[in-house]
Amino acid sequence: MGCHVSGFSGYLCGDMMTALTMTGTEQNALENDARLVADCLAGDRDAFGRIVARHQSLICSLAYSATGSLTRSEDLAQETFVTAWKQLPELREPAKLRPWLCGIARNLIGKMLRRDSREPAQGAGPLAEAAASASGEPLPPEQVMSREEEAILWRSLDSGNVPRAAGAVLPGGAVGGAGGGRLGFDR
Repeated sequence: MGCHVSGFSGYLCGDMMTALTMTGTEQNALENDARLVADCLAGDRDAFGRIVARHQSLICSLAYSATGSLTRSEDLAQETFVTAWKQLPELREPAKLRPWLCGIARNLIGKMLRRDSREPAQGAGPLAEAAASASGEPLPPEQVMSREEEAILWRSLDSGNVPRAAGAVLPGGAVGGAGGGRLGFDR
């Protein structure tokens, strides 16, 4: 359902709707928000708790749709309400509390996404994916071991201590035979 299908969804999306197009329930919600803001500004801390209870699922949903992370969405929602608490005296139209909260959430989400895009670790994939996409080459420690083993084998070959097993495969793909002596390949 799009934002223009029903009047209430327009209220959810923060459209500039007039009281003439709203149902009684929607108008009542706006009046309740305005009353809760007034109560908060008068020092009623429980009123802010009711604001959080009323709008928390919307703010968490906005944050989750942007981040895809339940933990991050909850953190962003909490940060949204802390910011709202601090800036509540600056709210010019208390009846527009819901779109104001959504605006705070969108700003915080944007800041978080910009900050994360600058973090190299955010662009990195999980280690399991890295292992799955690894090249067929051995890892550096394995390459060192292979070079050390190859050096030992070459020293053995140069000293004449060559195993005389027929068909032994040697480094570089050379095949040793039972004849002994130096094999015809370069290292």
